[in-house]
Amino acid sequence: MALKKWVALLTLALFMASILVGCGKEEPTESQPSQNVSQQTEQGTSGDDKQGDTSEAKQAGEIRLATDWPYPFHGNPFGAGGIGGAWWFAYEPFAYYIPKTGEYIPRLAESWEVDGNKVTIKLRSDVKFSDGEPFTSKDVVTTINFIQAMWQWPYEIEKVEATDDHTVVFTLTNTSFLHTLLTDGAMATLTPSHVYKDFADAAAEVAQLGKEIYYMEIEGQTVPEDKKSEYDEKAQQLREQINAFAPFETLGKIPVVGAFEPVRVTQSEMALEANKYHWTYSQMKINKIIFKKWSSNEFVWAALISNEVDAAHPSMPKDVVEQLSTLNPNLQVLTVSDLSDIALVFNFNRPLFKDINLRKAIAHILEKDKVRDVSVWQANSYGEYSHGILKSMEQEWLDQDTIQKMTKYTNDSAAAEKILTDAGYKKDGDTWKTPNGQPVQFTLSVYGPHSDWVLAAREVVQQLNSFGFKVEMQIIPEGMRDQVMQSGDYDVAIEFGATWQGYPHPLTGYQRLYEGDLFKITSFPAKEKYTTPWGELSPYDLALELQKVVQDDKEKARELIQQLAYITNEYLPVISLYEKVLPIYYSDGYKVEGWPAKDDPIWTLAPGGIERVYNLLIGTGQLSPVAR
Repeated sequence: MALKKWVALLTLALFMASILVGCGKEEPTESQPSQNVSQQTEQGTSGDDKQGDTSEAKQAGEIRLATDWPYPFHGNPFGAGGIGGAWWFAYEPFAYYIPKTGEYIPRLAESWEVDGNKVTIKLRSDVKFSDGEPFTSKDVVTTINFIQAMWQWPYEIEKVEATDDHTVVFTLTNTSFLHTLLTDGAMATLTPSHVYKDFADAAAEVAQLGKEIYYMEIEGQTVPEDKKSEYDEKAQQLREQINAFAPFETLGKIPVVGAFEPVRVTQSEMALEANKYHWTYSQMKINKIIFKKWSSNEFVWAALISNEVDAAHPSMPKDVVEQLSTLNPNLQVLTVSDLSDIALVFNFNRPLFKDINLRKAIAHILEKDKVRDVSVWQANSYGEYSHGILKSMEQEWLDQDTIQKMTKYTNDSAAAEKILTDAGYKKDGDTWKTPNGQPVQFTLSVYGPHSDWVLAAREVVQQLNSFGFKVEMQIIPEGMRDQVMQSGDYDVAIEFGATWQGYPHPLTGYQRLYEGDLFKITSFPAKEKYTTPWGELSPYDLALELQKVVQDDKEKARELIQQLAYITNEYLPVISLYEKVLPIYYSDGYKVEGWPAKDDPIWTLAPGGIERVYNLLIGTGQLSPVAR
């Protein structure tokens, strides 16, 4: 598109941005804590009013980012939407992990030791919540009980004990969970004991019941009906109580261990202030974070170009990126793998998609490079395979012998037609019909706020309709993605596929596909056995076995990965479209300076929570406001 057109679009986008910014100047509603009114008065003006380059707040150390959050803001990590993008600023893991170097950076943990299935973590002794209450091992135990009770995960933690105020001992079912234990932001600080004390006993009881039932099921035992009923009743009662809890409204704040605490939230803006008790507080030169509402990618890239936002990671059109030096000379861009892929996800509760012939035909129909080009042009297209291994990691993890065994899904309409015809499908005029004479007709759902996903969906729909299917696109409204996908109210969808976020290893992706989130969403029959060159194998069993040997038997783990890759490619629980990348944009030297070099390994911390990068740079004092 010509630059002139983009300038026109930018003008419109910036006009809309100014309207949205103005919307942030709203009075607190009844659902917001009254304390926030006094906070706003004490601060003089809201972040929305501070437009000038010489703003006193910016001089004092402010950075503006973009994210999403639930509104009205409840401050409950288990409530709808959690606490949005404030998550990694408010909660701390035991450690950060830098994928490029394999380095762990201690956060809440000073050290950890592994002895068989026992992991002993020594906590920092200088940690307090933002309300001044000390953080101890009791808070860790409380948090584990709550996440197991509320999320039925992670049952890999068989037992957790506080042996003293600053020592926690975990007993794991397998040591492959160690990385998640250390790096997941949910493992230590979601539920301060002094805030969630009224629900603590119930959470511990539900967590224990849930683990007992889970362990019985995976061992093939029959769970007594009275035990199931007891669990269902107590779990439902706890969920109702916790989901109704709104600490930000009730307490006027959410006590956090992290470096920043949400203090003011409107529909269009969230303000976070530095936790003066955080161990990095004395080094911080940035003491305030303003989040702008990520209403769309278009809004965010317009906000970046206009310096309304200092850093963000939206998908931006190639034409605009090529003109960044003209549009905003301060704006820098780099790209890292997001350790995830975008895929066409099937609902296997729909009879249509249980037919492997239809799925294979679709894999041949799709021209993935075109889907990539219109969606995220920097991404890695998967081309011929859909094996669950990230494209950038394919050579590292897959043997050539395995690849040669796999079906190649080239963009080949003739191959798709032959597969369908051999399976009893017929073409009636321009429309393909199933063996029972019904049109091949379905809806492709896609989450509306993810405009890059919407572009991908449009291209997929166009390609499938051109082939002779009847496909319509359905937009999932903002805030409804989890509800739609988890309820199974879709036929096919654009979604994350075999992502490796959290632990950059094939195990992560295959767990997601065959026993984790995606397995629950798609209902793919992973426990069934499938024909492979190695015999009849179940991907569910293979993923469980891989989890057990991943740390201790590298040779066996690699063998299991080959088998899982083969099954994934041949039986297509999803069709991978492209490996998602994270294009990171940051304004260097306008309001904030001190950004690391583009090849600095710290950027590889971004996938799954780019806020950790900002948090680390702020906490070390590397990021600072530009002196005016």
